[in-house]
Amino acid sequence: MTDERFEWISKRAYAIWEAAGRPWGRSQHHWEQAAKEREIMERTRASVDGEEVLARFRQTATIYRPENNPGEAEADAPPSDRRVG
Repeated sequence: MTDERFEWISKRAYAIWEAAGRPWGRSQHHWEQAAKEREIMERTRASVDGEEVLARFRQTATIYRPENNPGEAEADAPPSDRRVG
């Protein structure tokens, strides 16, 4: 295990421990969880901070906005000038 990988897993295990409320006697579980996360990250070739994955997502994601489809926006709008009765 490289020093960089060991340090990442150590910091992640600590963060998991803190998020879990600092329970006693669960260090091995937190270490294993962090190691699994690192393995998944390495398999997906994501950077440590995941920025390249986010950048790829931003390029392909499209945000739905009703103003991009005016007919649909009108159909969903509440009837403001209609009278009931």
